[in-house]
Amino acid sequence: MNTVKGTRDFLPAEALIKQNIIERMKKVFETYGFQPLETPALESWEVLSTKGAGGEEILKETYNFEDLGGRRIALRYDLTVPLARVIAMNPNLSLPFKRYQIQNVWRYGDVAKDRFREFLQADIDTVGSNTMVADAEIIACVISTLTELGFEKFKVRLNNRKILSALVKYAGVPEEKVIETFRIIDKLIKIGERGVEKELIGKGISKEASKKILEFIKIKGDLVLEKAEKLIEDKEGIEELKQIISYLKSMKVEPKFEIDLSLARGLDYYTGPIFEVFAEEGIGSIVGGGRYDKMIGLFSGKDVPATGISFGIERIIEVMKERKMIEVKKSNVKVFVVAVNDKVRDKVLEIVQILRNNSIPADFDLRSRSLSKQLDYANSLGIPNVIIVGEKELESNSVKLKKMDTGKEISLKIDDMVKSF
Repeated sequence: MNTVKGTRDFLPAEALIKQNIIERMKKVFETYGFQPLETPALESWEVLSTKGAGGEEILKETYNFEDLGGRRIALRYDLTVPLARVIAMNPNLSLPFKRYQIQNVWRYGDVAKDRFREFLQADIDTVGSNTMVADAEIIACVISTLTELGFEKFKVRLNNRKILSALVKYAGVPEEKVIETFRIIDKLIKIGERGVEKELIGKGISKEASKKILEFIKIKGDLVLEKAEKLIEDKEGIEELKQIISYLKSMKVEPKFEIDLSLARGLDYYTGPIFEVFAEEGIGSIVGGGRYDKMIGLFSGKDVPATGISFGIERIIEVMKERKMIEVKKSNVKVFVVAVNDKVRDKVLEIVQILRNNSIPADFDLRSRSLSKQLDYANSLGIPNVIIVGEKELESNSVKLKKMDTGKEISLKIDDMVKSF
């Protein structure tokens, strides 16, 4: 018996880590004024396949089926398209609308280490602002979130679809192949320069144009924008990036930046600045997003500017575990109450409830095991404190508190017990 390929169970130790990360992220999101939103796992195929939304490549990986009523239904592949639907369905929402959403998404892609078909995403988006300060705030929130999680070394890669569009057109790519070209450029890290050139030529892009594109996206260093300015006539995309960097400086948020012309982002709906965050060397992207000013209009008939970013939570968790940035616990129980014998089990129930009524996570043995086996059980779950209830101690309205890490035992009055935790 197995789980469906590409999915997995999260036993308590893993689920507790995930809950801890989510709560810390939510705290930062709410500090920045983002409000929670939840949407159904199921969307109509019509919504998810809207032209100009996710695009052909992502639809190839979308779980979809016909329900018993003959309707074509799909599991959402991201949280951005459902947000666009929500905005279109609720035209009276106050703008700007700042939301965060933490839910599972599904994609039928290749399964590998740390790559699953069901995975948890956390998104923050601002809808209804066309100023670059909204994009800067998104990046600032990402940096605050990663800092809260304990990351110290990370780099923000920036680009702009407007710059990329101007460059590929300058190289000789026809308008109808621009989006397809973006998708191929986005694979640079995975397939390398030769792979990109081969795919471009395979899609009908001339060899000369392909070589020009590779020359453009290899431009690195502090003079990227200056060099790009000399190549393209429309400077809007360049000015937008300059504004974002300026706003971040005003916020006193100055991480390590890199203007990277090879950054394309694979989804079709991006229209302006795009960004990714890489944590340390060799880890790869853990956060990515950008501006999508045209997508909401696909559903509402009226364009509404929007920008946002997605965190790959499970990827972040794996990185944090590898770097020993998070404590792995098998249980969230703080105190385990054990009985020396059956005569004191009623008192155990009373003591456990006193602890719980004071918001102290507490548990007890449900199998009437011996004292040694109760202690072994508590130890196996990594529970740090054990209260031992015995007849002799109860005569003086006391219990023993055992610290499991040191083995040290002290006597506590039951009336004072809560103060110890």
